[in-house]
Amino acid sequence: MLIPIYVLVLMSFVLPEIALDSSFAELVVRLTDSSTWQQLPLLCAAGVIVLVSRPGLSARRRAVEGVVVFVAMGLGLAGVAQFNEHVLKPAVHAPRPNIVTLADAGALGPEVPDADAFYELGDKDVRRELLREQLPELDEPALAPLVREHWIEETGYTFPSGHATASMTFATMMLALGLCWLGGWRQRITTALPVWALCVAYSRPLLRVHRPLDVSVGALVGMGLGLLCFVVIRWLVERITDEGARATESVTGAPS
Repeated sequence: MLIPIYVLVLMSFVLPEIALDSSFAELVVRLTDSSTWQQLPLLCAAGVIVLVSRPGLSARRRAVEGVVVFVAMGLGLAGVAQFNEHVLKPAVHAPRPNIVTLADAGALGPEVPDADAFYELGDKDVRRELLREQLPELDEPALAPLVREHWIEETGYTFPSGHATASMTFATMMLALGLCWLGGWRQRITTALPVWALCVAYSRPLLRVHRPLDVSVGALVGMGLGLLCFVVIRWLVERITDEGARATESVTGAPS
């Protein structure tokens, strides 16, 4: 299933532009916000509930799975986010497409003649303050209020897309665990998650805060990391539960 999803991710190169002052653009912002750090812990918790609520598990297995899956999800998502934001993005040093557009149009003021000058201003808060001052005066492109706030918030570098990486990591992890452990409606939920991650990936170039290359690489990294997390989770759960079972057998089988 991941191969067709990734082929569809590559279709981001031919996505049409949307009007950024439309109600549809605001809907796209809400979609992209579903993979932020405010929402991901809730998604992880919901994913754990779906996994451990399946029938037939012992209390020990349920507890082990819940803890291991939640911790692995948290560490995997947080680790890749920190590496992406503080190592990879600064190393590549690629400006966001919307910042390039604003700078080329002179919309960032005379002190910021190009995108490089924008990123030399300082940290993200300094850049956000500049955008907060300049964007209300912007006529082209026209921005809906939610889109304007999103542009103000997204002032880091562009490559690769953190939203695409995070959403595809979570979706791939849940897909693999669902195929391994679940059936029925629970498995159908996990099977649908890559479609959600695909929509998140599409939302980034639609909002013009990422290039198709950014989301294509981010999604590929997310798939790889999600599969790695799945392997680690399954190994840890089986190892811990097997050791617990052997310990129980040795105690119950010991002579009194």
